Amino acid sequence: MKKIYLPLALAATLALGACSSDNVVDNGGSSPIDLSKGGFVKMSLNLPTDNNRGSRATLDDGLANEYGIKNAYLVLFEGKDEHNKENEATFKGAYELKNSDFSNFEAVGDAPNHVTITKRIAFANGTKPQSGRKLFALVVLNNNGLFTVDANTHKLTFNTSNVSATDYVSTPNFINFSKAIASTNTDGETPFAADVTNNGIFMTNAPLCTKPGGGTEPGADAEIKTLADVTNNIYTTEAKAKSEPAAEIYVERAVAKVTVQNKTGELVANQNNAASKISYQLYNWVVDNTNKKSYIVRQYNKDWNSIHSDKVTTGDYQYRFVWGSEVNPNATEGNKLYRTSFAQDPEYDTPAANAANYNQMASNASMAMSAEFGNDHPQYCNENTFKVTAQNQDQTTRVVLGVKLSAPGTTTYDADLYTVNDNKEVVYTKATLAERLKNILLKEAAVNTWVKAHATDASFDITFDANEAGTTTITKATFKGKTATGAAEETLETFTTNFNKALPNIVRYKGGVAYYAVRIKHFGDTEGTPWNVAGQGVTAGGNSLIYPNPSTGNNDGWFLGRYGVVRNNWYDISVNKIQTLGDATTPAFTNDPDDVLENYISVSINVLSWSKHTQGADL
Repeated sequence: MKKIYLPLALAATLALGACSSDNVVDNGGSSPIDLSKGGFVKMSLNLPTDNNRGSRATLDDGLANEYGIKNAYLVLFEGKDEHNKENEATFKGAYELKNSDFSNFEAVGDAPNHVTITKRIAFANGTKPQSGRKLFALVVLNNNGLFTVDANTHKLTFNTSNVSATDYVSTPNFINFSKAIASTNTDGETPFAADVTNNGIFMTNAPLCTKPGGGTEPGADAEIKTLADVTNNIYTTEAKAKSEPAAEIYVERAVAKVTVQNKTGELVANQNNAASKISYQLYNWVVDNTNKKSYIVRQYNKDWNSIHSDKVTTGDYQYRFVWGSEVNPNATEGNKLYRTSFAQDPEYDTPAANAANYNQMASNASMAMSAEFGNDHPQYCNENTFKVTAQNQDQTTRVVLGVKLSAPGTTTYDADLYTVNDNKEVVYTKATLAERLKNILLKEAAVNTWVKAHATDASFDITFDANEAGTTTITKATFKGKTATGAAEETLETFTTNFNKALPNIVRYKGGVAYYAVRIKHFGDTEGTPWNVAGQGVTAGGNSLIYPNPSTGNNDGWFLGRYGVVRNNWYDISVNKIQTLGDATTPAFTNDPDDVLENYISVSINVLSWSKHTQGADL
């Protein structure tokens, strides 16, 4: 795939004007900077490309429009010069960065592009920072209409039609800003990526850890930082700012991305018999059961840092919630930062699933299935996470795959297929199903006698109750024949009461299409949460048996984050093999655990920290 190098290091020089002579920031220099005389802050904005992801996952740059910058905003907060006080920092002002402010665009060899921004801004009255306090920066790219910024007052106002920010309105600090909740559109699309081509993907700062994870525990002194401290990057002149190091800001996309790779093959259960061999080809797909709500900024729980599985021996995933490789390898010791790998969404603590919280294809006709596969045809959704006790099928974002099946023993598609009495090992066409019914009816003496009398030109046909997929019944079985050549045709339709007794459960696969539900894994088997391995005691049953809670209390250590979708992660689904037929209609939701002891489909999910997750499925 072609690599896309769009602004990775966005060097922003922003002039800060002041309204009062006591508007002073102590930036650690020889003397405090008096912002009443103007100040310049320099920042380097890092987009989520492969250069700053670390080495833990397979990486891919994605599509060009997933890096596009349609608009950019700087949001400043003022806070205490203390550790772990970021959430208390208060809003100071928001500033739009115009496209005309972007300059000096260049690409050097295989290095990322650089864009320098120079812009003069001033604090509004009453918003000046207090002496000795810190200034923190949040960057928002591609606001997708979720808020507006007043160019005179520098006030940021959320769009109340799809953003709930009541706590921020009453107490405008960073935690309340970050926990403003955006809701999906009526068609099920996330507002963060409703029109990627024209509006881009909504991005904000990523929460990063000050200590590495992976093979080592981050430790109690590790901090989670989302805002960038720009206090020490403010200078009295523009020339000085441009000559000094920049404050680093790492942004991430606010959506998860899902792709499905096309595939053809043969059903495993039917491969050994040429007469019953069934071929398959992927037909269509959709991301289903997606979260309707999402926080503006990703929420990370520091308590996850110490969680680990004693079933994992690979260093990269022992402490899976924090990466072991830094995003800024050239930083000095003590200033290195590490990616965090999970999120807490607005419904995270909800103990039981509520269908009203999710966009589901079954109740939303706008969520149409797509027939386009591959990396160039992604679908985007809000992140969706939950506790282990809620790791159930009705709370998990999934991909519904439509798979077209050939008639047994042929490579011909599009014909209706049938199963009888829940036996998916034997697949019928209408002709072979009619033959089975005919043989059953011929055991009736009166039918047998009639057919023999009309054998010179006899035929048989069945009629179903409806033209839909799913469970169906036969409403009419018709014998037609003549007693002699040239005689008038006669019919026999008298044995309708015997049909459903002989074949009580007929399931129709309309057009030969079967459906499979693939629940999306986040960490999965290879990235820290292996399942059904020695010592876990996995047995058939409810959630507490599939995800046992041993005496060590290691439930979260073994399984938290095994399923779910997290923003800025790309989940790429590849079918490994299909065991047998799936469902004739979209699979229903249950509150069964996400993992099952038997499955119809085997998939691989590759997770990139787009990041891409590729999943395979046995159907």
